[in-house]
Amino acid sequence: MYKIVQMVPALGWGGAQVFCIQLCNELAKYPGYEVTLISMYTYDEKKHLPLSMVDKKVKFISLGKKPGIDVKMFFKIYKTLKQIKPDVVHTHLHSGYYCFYSYFKLKYPFKKVHTLHNLAKQDAPPHGRKMFNYFFKRHIIEAVTISDEVHKSAVEEYGSFIKTLIYNGSDDVKPTALFDQTKEKINDLKKDNATKILLNVARITKQKNQKLLLEVMRELSNENVVAIILGDYVADDKSIYDELIANKPNNVHFLGKVTNVSDYLLCADAFILSSVFEGMPISLLEALSAGAIPISTPVGGVINLVSKDIGFLSDDISKQSLLKAVQLFLNADETTIQKMKNNGKTLYNKDFSMQTCTAKYNALYHSTL
Repeated sequence: MYKIVQMVPALGWGGAQVFCIQLCNELAKYPGYEVTLISMYTYDEKKHLPLSMVDKKVKFISLGKKPGIDVKMFFKIYKTLKQIKPDVVHTHLHSGYYCFYSYFKLKYPFKKVHTLHNLAKQDAPPHGRKMFNYFFKRHIIEAVTISDEVHKSAVEEYGSFIKTLIYNGSDDVKPTALFDQTKEKINDLKKDNATKILLNVARITKQKNQKLLLEVMRELSNENVVAIILGDYVADDKSIYDELIANKPNNVHFLGKVTNVSDYLLCADAFILSSVFEGMPISLLEALSAGAIPISTPVGGVINLVSKDIGFLSDDISKQSLLKAVQLFLNADETTIQKMKNNGKTLYNKDFSMQTCTAKYNALYHSTL
């Protein structure tokens, strides 16, 4: 039995968490593999992704971490890993540096992998980056970057021994039982049948910069276009959400957190990101799979993915620049849009499916440094 542990801080509503679940599910299809998904924080069905997303063949463990720095977590992780005795421990987000104690204490050989889900300086705070540097430099942990821009930032931060780049992958988007209901809901938001739907799938944060999106949509108040924002906020960002709601134009609709994002993507004309920084957004890969045209600010791995024959990139993160990108989309003829959809789906199937991504991680797990 080949044992793999995937670890996240919590199963919150974020791209890295969705990626981790989908990676677990795909690995569980491999013959002779035993996959365990560990969440440091206690699972909360009101705040976290539904456990129905996790394949029944994947074992799920919740360690009950307390908010803030929880010293006991180092020992809980050690005890859990000692009991499982995995062949691979693959960490995501800040779960990585909670495993350092275990890596010193566990004496048998096993593969240690950490994926950087964002630009290096955004992926971990200074103390975390200092600790990662120790383990990366000594080849104790293999760092994996998810886009060309993330890789470049990791080499700048940690050095040229950062070698492994594996593009993010995602499951292809399929309609759910709620598709017809969702389509009707979206149609109710349209001005008429010709109204274009822009979809933003992102948490309400400074990083995702929905304020910029609202500013752009305000400039488009006389155009036949509507923006839908799917996403929730954490307590610290409630003031951002309140300000957005208080100042939103009539052509923007906040629908909160939904469990059937795929239905919205399949009904959208375009997928829009207004972020100030990114890694390689899972939602963007899902949009390509669904045939939604990407419109985005030129940040992180987005610039490596969205070419002129697939979507529309702004020149910078200013209102006028993103507005221009949206207008180019609105003015594009149907033949051009259809070609972009086909190109996006082809690119997704070739380089960004979860099957392709998982195969590359599996090869990494069995490789030697």
